[in-house]
Amino acid sequence: MNARELLAVRRVARDDVRMSKSARALAPFAVVSAVPFILCAAAIADLKLDPLFSPHAVLQRMRPIPVEGRTAPGARVEVEFGGPNGAKVSGTAGADGRFSVVLPAMPASREPATLAVRSSGDEILVGDILVGDVWFCSGQSNMEWTVDASNESDKAREIAPTLPIRSFKAPHVTANTPAETVPGEWRAANASTVGSFTAVGFWFGTMLARERGVPIGLVDISWGGTRIEPWIPLDSMARSDFKDRAGALAAQIAEFAKTAPEARAAAQAREVERFRAARAEYWTKAVAGENAGRDSAWWDASSWATTTLPAYYPAVNRALEGFDGFVWFTREFEVPAAMAGKPCVLRLPAIDDGDLVTIDGAEVGSTVGDWNTPRAYEIARGLSAGKHRITIGVLDMHGQGGFAPGRMSIGTAAKGAEIALDGEWRWRQGGGVPRGGVPAMRDVNKAPGTEPHEPAAIYNAMMAPCIRFPAEGVIWYQGESNAGEPEAYRKLLPLLAQSWREKSGNRDLKWGVVQLAAFMKHDANAPVQRGWAELREAQYRGAIEIGGGMASAIDLGDADDIHPRRKREVGERLAMWAQATVDGGDAWRGPELREARREGRAVRVSFSFAEKGLVAVGGAPQGFALRGADGNWSWATARIDGSSVVVESDAVAEPTGVAYAWQNFPKANLVDDGGLPTVPFKIEFAEAAPGGAR
Repeated sequence: MNARELLAVRRVARDDVRMSKSARALAPFAVVSAVPFILCAAAIADLKLDPLFSPHAVLQRMRPIPVEGRTAPGARVEVEFGGPNGAKVSGTAGADGRFSVVLPAMPASREPATLAVRSSGDEILVGDILVGDVWFCSGQSNMEWTVDASNESDKAREIAPTLPIRSFKAPHVTANTPAETVPGEWRAANASTVGSFTAVGFWFGTMLARERGVPIGLVDISWGGTRIEPWIPLDSMARSDFKDRAGALAAQIAEFAKTAPEARAAAQAREVERFRAARAEYWTKAVAGENAGRDSAWWDASSWATTTLPAYYPAVNRALEGFDGFVWFTREFEVPAAMAGKPCVLRLPAIDDGDLVTIDGAEVGSTVGDWNTPRAYEIARGLSAGKHRITIGVLDMHGQGGFAPGRMSIGTAAKGAEIALDGEWRWRQGGGVPRGGVPAMRDVNKAPGTEPHEPAAIYNAMMAPCIRFPAEGVIWYQGESNAGEPEAYRKLLPLLAQSWREKSGNRDLKWGVVQLAAFMKHDANAPVQRGWAELREAQYRGAIEIGGGMASAIDLGDADDIHPRRKREVGERLAMWAQATVDGGDAWRGPELREARREGRAVRVSFSFAEKGLVAVGGAPQGFALRGADGNWSWATARIDGSSVVVESDAVAEPTGVAYAWQNFPKANLVDDGGLPTVPFKIEFAEAAPGGAR
């Protein structure tokens, strides 16, 4: 074992020793198990366990557990699990050294136990392992959102040490073929660790741990901003309606694999030249647009306002807040005789989003579409002694524009003399964002299928190494990045669930889906919208198709923030569903449309799962709309009548449809007697058919 590996082993041991007093009370064996880690450190170089089998792990109860790792090819492997569920089994590694030795199914246990794995004289002891229920927590940022970044974080820190909840977090990585392992480690929930747990997962686990009285393991495989396609195995996609896309990517991957490195290097050189030409053409057109209709007086900097750089647009002038387009900056500087004619470098901080820099009217550098990288433009021939004028055209394309904090200077390449350029500049607002696409350079050496938006890229690197780790189910919070594509999502969600069930070997793997929360400004002039409303419907239909559950978060959103902070309610609603899969019943379900039937000018909407009555929070029911014979939607009034609602509108004489909460951010307030929100719906029916079921 090398020094780095030894340090890693010792670090695991120290982590065990540093457990809080409450954790030690629950897991006394974990501290003892630290000693064998150090004693056997020099002997385990050839024997490795997959990261999911590490200290503080939770194993799924009542399911055989394949203990997996790597040792010498063909070597015998013995696996022994201690504690009240003690078992000892053995197997043989394959020709590649991979092994999978299966422990028998075990009942839940809160008593910490040790997993011992031995092969060819080597031994690994993994302490503080519990047996309970394991759940994958997957999706994009609202699943990854942490306890510390959410409401009730103080309450979570107070609760964490009292419950046997553990979390395994995987880093963000991609691959175009299934990986063998993914890095990560288990952490026991306590006041100091829980802040970085997935908030939805923690509150989900809290409720389940209390309801069931068993340890809960959360395998956090999530990545903010991701679409659904990267989470789906490519071979599963190849057998679906998306087979053409999967096939095209598979062909690209195969072609890349057989391309010689020297051929890729030549292709990259050609790509660099293509990009440079495209960038030059882009700026030529952009500057031509800026010059159009402007005379030399416009460019006379003596009439421009002054500001201090570096600064973002709003700090330059409050009128620039929210502005997308050009702002021009200029100033004079003087080159001393000692620097004259020497190669030098212009250094600027990151500029959001692009910039064109000239000195005395000659371009010295440009960047387009890169808001996060400091600039370094070489001036190979140097500059003559005396005064010069530098002009920077900053182009913001969206969001915040301008200069990030950082260095602004011209210095000799040999890091000798330097001219500071921060301080007073003159500026003038230019035109808006130029028309036409922004050129981008493709990394020819980057393997196809490894971008985080490409099909299977995240599944391969993060989920494939974990999918065989036995679990009870999956909680899934994703869809924001697929909004606007409801037809595709309606097919992709079932495909995702079915593929994970197939790959895990557990066709009964449970699936709980979070329906997107309200987001964006409420539009009082659009009773029915598309966007997020239709994506929510795709989530609802997909959850039904896979025999899963759905927790609506329609009432928990924030108009100004795509990451609503009320994660406890989301986790608890998912936990209500998860517990109902064991106990039975529909207590987890909010009211769902059963039937809509015309009654003259009104429409009576009947609901399932509302037998105990409906409640309008804060007054009369809101969020209902009726469709007229002309196809237009109008806001409607509503009144509760038992487990149904009667909806009508003075603007609609002959209703041809009814909708509820069918907006990006609806103002909707209908709940059941327990406070669960009514699931959004939209139904249209022909005049000849006075009613219609969803």
